[in-house]
Amino acid sequence: MSMGFSLNDVKPKLIKKWREMMIGQDEWFKTICESYKNPPVLLDGQKLPAFPSDTVQSNTTGQAGVNTLKEAFVFYQDCVETFSELGKPLKRDDSLLDFGVGWGRIARFFLRELSLSNIHGVDVMSDFVDICRKTFSSDNFYVTQPFPPTAMSAGSFNYVVGYSVFSHLSEAACKAWMQEFHRITKPGALVALTTRGRPFFDYCESLRGKGYGSYSDALSTMFDDFNEARSRYDSGKLVHSNSYGVTGGGAMTADFYGETFIPEQYAATAYADLFKLERFLYDPARQSHPILFFRRK
Repeated sequence: MSMGFSLNDVKPKLIKKWREMMIGQDEWFKTICESYKNPPVLLDGQKLPAFPSDTVQSNTTGQAGVNTLKEAFVFYQDCVETFSELGKPLKRDDSLLDFGVGWGRIARFFLRELSLSNIHGVDVMSDFVDICRKTFSSDNFYVTQPFPPTAMSAGSFNYVVGYSVFSHLSEAACKAWMQEFHRITKPGALVALTTRGRPFFDYCESLRGKGYGSYSDALSTMFDDFNEARSRYDSGKLVHSNSYGVTGGGAMTADFYGETFIPEQYAATAYADLFKLERFLYDPARQSHPILFFRRK
């Protein structure tokens, strides 16, 4: 499938508006899905990023193809719409960092708004970075250590997005990365990060004794007392577990990785010297994870 239009002759300031007229969000989702099912798909004469194997996709997200893209698309939509509502709509020449980019599931959707040259990604897994560099045909993807600093320049980005990353980082890692985001973003930049929601306590506890498998068993026992964990969350404390089985394995070691629940009250105060929490967005019927929207001070 090839998109039947070109933006080559459109003035730069009109590109974003032209794209939105030609490719609505629903059509954009179909286009990304088509790039998975029947590649290559062209946009402006350029191939949309390819995909890793279904095995790689399933091992990282639990699903592959259209099903895993649906979840990513909801996050992308919520980011685009909320950025606009907060008075900072994405512009073609803006720069965005996908924190914990994985194999580029999220990053590819932002090609509707941003040029490829302005999309960057970091991950602790070198294999994922290699996949992104190959499938995006871009060197804007880098391996990072579990804790900053990074080699990225100060004031580089207008946006940072991170899906299913702060839902796993320890309290110390979250704080360190928020400090790094402050360093590498521009004043007024927006940061969108997901975390575990309160209903996830109930889900994990419901798995006890079900025998669904090692990860499910680990989730069901990650807290000795789920009521106590809920109480800490409800009192505004970050709740983190790095018990056996909930660490990610490989580069995701227990010293920084596990399962993390960040309540709104904590998000509003813990990083208040660096960021203002603009919105805690969570509709369990729509979103798998709450989204924390911060504005850099």
